[in-house]
Amino acid sequence: MGNSSEFEKFRELLPAAQRYTYLNSAGCGPLPKPVMEGMERVFRYMYEEGQIKVQVHDDLFAYLEQARRDVASFLGASPEEIFFVRCIAEGLNTVDYMLDLGKGDEVLVSDQENPAALLPFFAAEKIRGFHTAIFSAGGGYEDIIRQFAQALTERTRLAVFSHVLHAIGTCMPAKELCDAARKKGVLTVLDGAQAAGNARIDVKDIGCDFYVCSCHKWLCGPEGIAAVYIRKELIGEVRVPFGGVGMQERFDIGSNHIDLKEDARRFEYGGKHIPMYTAFSTTIALAEEIGMERIVKRQRQLNDYCRQVFKKRLPQAVILSPEDDRIKSGIFAFSLPGTDHRRLVREAFSKKGIIIQYRTVDLRTKEEGIRVSNNWFVREEEIDKLADFICGYLLDQRRQDGTDI
Repeated sequence: MGNSSEFEKFRELLPAAQRYTYLNSAGCGPLPKPVMEGMERVFRYMYEEGQIKVQVHDDLFAYLEQARRDVASFLGASPEEIFFVRCIAEGLNTVDYMLDLGKGDEVLVSDQENPAALLPFFAAEKIRGFHTAIFSAGGGYEDIIRQFAQALTERTRLAVFSHVLHAIGTCMPAKELCDAARKKGVLTVLDGAQAAGNARIDVKDIGCDFYVCSCHKWLCGPEGIAAVYIRKELIGEVRVPFGGVGMQERFDIGSNHIDLKEDARRFEYGGKHIPMYTAFSTTIALAEEIGMERIVKRQRQLNDYCRQVFKKRLPQAVILSPEDDRIKSGIFAFSLPGTDHRRLVREAFSKKGIIIQYRTVDLRTKEEGIRVSNNWFVREEEIDKLADFICGYLLDQRRQDGTDI
């Protein structure tokens, strides 16, 4: 195992992680002190100086543009390729309506997507007439690539999949999938909600056309802010689906003409909660201070430790997350046959202060499992504590069922 002591000074910045056994970054990460203080400074500035004062307005705009530069750098993009939205679902809805999708067209999504990546297309197909097709993201590295390639058809216009699957933690072979799609003339959009802070991201290397990310999970930022990368060559080719102040360089009331911004900011409109967006800068700064390579390595080491502990102490657990290093992430998911997963999650918190989460691991059968998020600040002894609790919980369950010998 890696040396957990090198992360301890950063762990001190996470009050919630010190108060609880916090194993749920895949749901929402614990807010770090510098991120909270950064937002507070901007709120305080607006409170004391007023929100519309010229200097305040200019400073807020500067903060937002700095966040744009930081997100771009983090994703391996240019600032001109980034626009801001409120959440992953809003980003995917925006991408959807950029494209002229209609009757006879297909959008291809995986069968293990978060509802945020499914519902935008299920809703839009009823209005626009396209069909949302499903491919299997189960199995190993080669299986996923083969299943995706086989699902691409002449009707496929857009492929949508998570960089890291939210329920079982598979880090998808994104570069290979995007390459397969590109050869068929299919555009690709990746949901990076579980990848930001949990995987190496380089949108140029991946070769995707769009990438949507937020910072409230593995990066430990606030909820309610997100960013979209659009490949620069597409900016002038796709339509601007929504209108509002911010999209324009200028407009003419006589002709109803809009001169749009030349870069991705043409897809932004309306007011923004800028103190929140500054958290993109502070969360990314913290991740880079710790070191993303170190973070990703540590997360996978903790995943391995989980697997080792569960195989030894909980052999009845069905491990759902992949073991292959090529598609492994910080998510360790498992199921316990015959166990009420939701009750286990509730009692883990109420009795031991352990924060984990149950998830639907099969959208068709509605089978549920439990997800453990091994972010960089997790300690091995916290995984041991989780195993202790589960062993005790199952023993109590057997006693109550009258099956304990």
